[in-house]
Amino acid sequence: MKTNLSVICLLPNYGKNIAKMLCDKLDMYFADAKDMFDFELGDIDHIMHVLGEKGGKKYIRENEAKVIKRICSFENTLINIAPETLFGNRNYDRIKKSSYIIYLQIAPKFFKAKSEESKDVVDEKLMSITFSEKDKLFVEKCDIVVNCSNLKDKKTLKKVMSSISVFFKKQKKLQKKSK
Repeated sequence: MKTNLSVICLLPNYGKNIAKMLCDKLDMYFADAKDMFDFELGDIDHIMHVLGEKGGKKYIRENEAKVIKRICSFENTLINIAPETLFGNRNYDRIKKSSYIIYLQIAPKFFKAKSEESKDVVDEKLMSITFSEKDKLFVEKCDIVVNCSNLKDKKTLKKVMSSISVFFKKQKKLQKKSK
């Protein structure tokens, strides 16, 4: 049974801010996958220097997978996941087993403004790729999609809470029908 929620956003700092507020509202524990990777792995530049490009990347991916496995074993936890982490090393399968995944969607025209608010660094070239491919993938693979484009943080939080509530009401109806 799933006991966790995972939040993903193409702007990681924005997603983390909303995830923390959501965590407080829902009285859940908070785990940020990137913070845990950084703590466990330490100096990534040093790892890459010592092990080389290929060996360093392999070592980092293996340890990232271990951290994700551990996070997924937590209960009543809201997990903040960076976009690049979700689909690497079968992480999606692990996260999907323990969590309902919430995608905080931001339309391209609001992306730059939100990135400045949350202090996310945006690569203009990557931005067009992000919305042509990643957005479509996240909409398809996530359980709950919340459009946060034109909302301030408190209104976004309200909308996310409402979307979660609607999602679980639908889940409950489906369970009743299947019995």
